[in-house]
Amino acid sequence: MDRRSFVAALSAAPLVAGIGGLRAFSGRPGVQLYTVRDAMAEDADRTLATLAEIGYREVELAGTYGMTPAAFRRSLDAAGLRAVSGHVDYPQERGDVQRALDAAAELGHELLVIPWLPEDLRTGDGYRSVAARLNRFGEAARAMNLRLGYHNHAFEFEETDGIVPMSLLLDATSPALVDWQMDIFWTVEGGHMPLAWLDRYAGRVTSVHIKDRTAGGTMVDVGDGVIDFGRILDAAGAHGLQYGFVEHDNPGDSIESVRRSFEYLMRGVAP
Repeated sequence: MDRRSFVAALSAAPLVAGIGGLRAFSGRPGVQLYTVRDAMAEDADRTLATLAEIGYREVELAGTYGMTPAAFRRSLDAAGLRAVSGHVDYPQERGDVQRALDAAAELGHELLVIPWLPEDLRTGDGYRSVAARLNRFGEAARAMNLRLGYHNHAFEFEETDGIVPMSLLLDATSPALVDWQMDIFWTVEGGHMPLAWLDRYAGRVTSVHIKDRTAGGTMVDVGDGVIDFGRILDAAGAHGLQYGFVEHDNPGDSIESVRRSFEYLMRGVAP
């Protein structure tokens, strides 16, 4: 099956038939602030207020736009938003871990996520070293009542030195210490069915990135592509999903993008 046929096969049922998975995280999606980074850089307080007006209640951070964690937390509180999760750089030094954990606690996070790996670590031995470090980071996070997660892109599904990196990272990390934040778009882009991975690693996916894809591979607003989020989120909800974050890496109008995605998803949730 070619990539176009593979992706088209994901669209067997309409989303608006109902998204049981959304009910697993309070009946509404959150949003990854990376999507609206242009608006945040221009006016963070106004952007956060606009997200709340759209209907978002939870956000995931990708930086604090020059503000201290305490100042950013005040802005979130003023907008009525909770930053339940945040992305942090892969820790290179011991002090990086504690700084990240302290900031996460001040921001009110429940989940801290590693979203990217340096290219020099993308070897068989490199991935094994990453898994060991994630376990140690996860243990430190647990001591502060936080969860650690790992966020995938497509490269973790490319066979490397005889291993599939995503499998190694999950098999070599403790379920008690390291969660998987499944990026649904990038899992599909990597040539894999999210449902198969949800079944194989039941309970590991505690959060997801919800972003859509055309059959040709273009990232689009949720609802404009072919990914069947209804089936995927239902399965994820049955396996312990807690949070879902709308995301678009390069939207035309970022505010309109997150508005359209939110409205589309909410049409599938019973009031």
